[in-house]
Amino acid sequence: MFKIGDGCFYGCSSLISINTPTPINEIGSRCFEYCSSLTSINIPSSVKSLGYHCFYGCSSLTSINIPSSINEIGDDCFNGCSSLKSINIPSSVISIGYWCFYECSSLTSMNIDNLQFISEDRIFMNEPVLVSVQIPENLQIINGKNIEKKDINKFIIPSSITKLGNACFNGCSSLKSINIPSSISKIGHGCFDRCSSLTSFNIPSSITSFGRGCFEECGCEDELMKNKTIPSYCFESDESWSD
Repeated sequence: MFKIGDGCFYGCSSLISINTPTPINEIGSRCFEYCSSLTSINIPSSVKSLGYHCFYGCSSLTSINIPSSINEIGDDCFNGCSSLKSINIPSSVISIGYWCFYECSSLTSMNIDNLQFISEDRIFMNEPVLVSVQIPENLQIINGKNIEKKDINKFIIPSSITKLGNACFNGCSSLKSINIPSSISKIGHGCFDRCSSLTSFNIPSSITSFGRGCFEECGCEDELMKNKTIPSYCFESDESWSD
């Protein structure tokens, strides 16, 4: 496996552009953090993951193409990319970290290969692993159309989904009811954390893996605690999974 190491170009404020060689499988955490003059980068199709803080503070980066080989986008990956105007998220992505597009004040357009649902706060996408991302504050267009946000007080998960990704419904405080189909085998870390209005919840026997903190501060937490098939760590605060 070939990797551009963690923090490799950290703080290279004069770096304007870079072409990464192939085969590269991973771009490490903090790799281009605070490369404030970086305007463009070519990510080869061999790359599978972008580490946390990978492009944090790249305030001159205007566009970036995420290849269909990418499976994971780390926490704060594009945080502070204030010049970034558009971005694509391919259907290959099965994990999107916290605050991925925070303070991307120029980001007005996104292209999403497998869009599932747009709520007031989050964009849900992809299958068989359902993932979501917080809506950037100035986002206006998704897939060439004006955003149409929908009420998320009830959510129906399609049977094509087999896993709920980390933090998928995190902070969806208006979510009241959700039906989990028997196609689901895994619930990711922090998945329903702070879903304070959630009162209707089913746990099918198909679920064999529960993530840490997946029901922390969930509205039906007391009821779920009575279910002996759910491990106690599902209700405990643990930030380590998102590191």
